[in-house]
Amino acid sequence: MKIRLVHVTRFDYSADVVDGVMEVRLGPLSDATQRWDRFQLTVTPSGSVRQFVDGFGNRTHLVTVGKPHRTLEVTTRSELSTTLDNPFAPPGKPPRPLSPSEQIDFLSPSPLVPALTEFRDLLAAQGWGDGDPTFDRVRTLSRYVHDTFTYQRDVTSVSTTVGEVLRLRTGVCQDFAHVLIGLCRAAGVPARYVSGYTVADLPEGESGRREQASHAWVEAYTTTHGWRGLDATNDVAVGDAHVKVAIGRDYADVSPTRGSFRGNAAQRLGVTVEAYRAD
Repeated sequence: MKIRLVHVTRFDYSADVVDGVMEVRLGPLSDATQRWDRFQLTVTPSGSVRQFVDGFGNRTHLVTVGKPHRTLEVTTRSELSTTLDNPFAPPGKPPRPLSPSEQIDFLSPSPLVPALTEFRDLLAAQGWGDGDPTFDRVRTLSRYVHDTFTYQRDVTSVSTTVGEVLRLRTGVCQDFAHVLIGLCRAAGVPARYVSGYTVADLPEGESGRREQASHAWVEAYTTTHGWRGLDATNDVAVGDAHVKVAIGRDYADVSPTRGSFRGNAAQRLGVTVEAYRAD
């Protein structure tokens, strides 16, 4: 599937601020299942933009705006192709074994997904034993999260802990992803957080255009399929209608923007995403 994306992040400040420094993780990310053909990042007001690759392989942009400003807008425009039309089919050749560092990163507790006894209790209640954790078995964990947690906005925030989500049994895609990661790791399945977009529900029409929002899901590693995505929010295996932007141990590693500024001002954040089906 060919996809076009426009992502606008706008910060409004109540007074002039200076020396704004921000890390931006909004792509591009190319791998075996997607190819990023074009990516453009613009900043208003103009500033310095430098690029580096973080420890998880994410292309990251460091934006610096030194002059006084009351608004800061970061816009990314992308064109890409996704190719995984059948996420259930095993790959043509055996998956590459994980490196020791990957096993440590994606099996160990992480800042936002600690090792909680609740995860082990939930696995025991689901009858998860010591069998081979195939892709189909891991899918049952994703379905469990979808079926037993309620999607609801404005109940949780980025500071809500995964333990609180387990008690509330409600949240948004970030919360669903963190719960599924915790269950996978407790079951001995390496799992990582993925930020991105989904265009699965774009309407048919001349342009195929619809306003979207950022999304999050999980990639779990099994010996049968390697890294494959599981979207517990929508109860689907991730195929060519999902666009990966960044990967990490949890949300803390992949937040789209993170930074600081100098000045005595309140800050308001606004984000808009437009997704276009281009084929």
